[in-house]
Amino acid sequence: MRHRICATSPHHVTALFKPSTVGGLSEIGSIGVGLVVEPRVKVCIPGGVRLEDVAIGTARRVGELLGLRDLRVEVNTKLPPGFGFAVSAATAVASALTAGFLRGLSYMKSLRVAHEAEVLESTGLGDVLAISCGVGLAVRFKPGAPGVGVVDCRQLPPGVSILALAVRQASTSSLVKSYVERGLHEKASPLIERISESMDFNVFSELVMRFNVDNGILRELVGVEGEEHLLRTPGLITVYGKKGVIVVVVESDRLGDSLSHLQKLGYKIYYLEPSRVGPDIWVV
Repeated sequence: MRHRICATSPHHVTALFKPSTVGGLSEIGSIGVGLVVEPRVKVCIPGGVRLEDVAIGTARRVGELLGLRDLRVEVNTKLPPGFGFAVSAATAVASALTAGFLRGLSYMKSLRVAHEAEVLESTGLGDVLAISCGVGLAVRFKPGAPGVGVVDCRQLPPGVSILALAVRQASTSSLVKSYVERGLHEKASPLIERISESMDFNVFSELVMRFNVDNGILRELVGVEGEEHLLRTPGLITVYGKKGVIVVVVESDRLGDSLSHLQKLGYKIYYLEPSRVGPDIWVV
């Protein structure tokens, strides 16, 4: 290969969602809201690992869907899979953009392949759609793959910092099953609608934190004392849990105090930044 092709993708941490499993692979997905964040996944070709041997299942699935399982790639991920950072979706996006380029696919058709890989691997429903918008607060209005589903996003206000506590690993399928069995998807639906009407970060922050407290989501992850500790975080703007990760949004000028406070809970903490650009691809 004469040229080197690279693609990067931000991550996405869902806060509220309502799944939809009606239709084909491109129609299945979810409505919802969440934050699109960095660091980014980076995939380049050529590399030293066959696509079918990459540890992330969605990347292997992309290779299968595009008939490029033997393609040699280089994959760089900075966040751990299985906690709720949508590492599978971000890796699928970057893999599909690079492999899709070789297949002559357009940008949107490549993203659709990433979404289908996610659905087939049962690792996510709406993350690829949110990532396709790629900026700050992402609201999914209609489920489905990019180009089928509908999403909008808005930059976060200045002075906002994001910390994430990696509490435990869990499967996405078990999360969705529990979410639906408890009726949380129905409780989330009117909140998603309110946030979508305003696209306002303050509305998002208030409703998401209240939803987590009222439904015991934080308590399930860190216990009653842990939840109380989270809610006392200096400079706290909002906090929510998704699968096995807790996202804590704080005022940037209180970041040091916030970090010291949260470290007392004993979990590994990742510093995230609001994404300011969607997935990208370049050839050098």
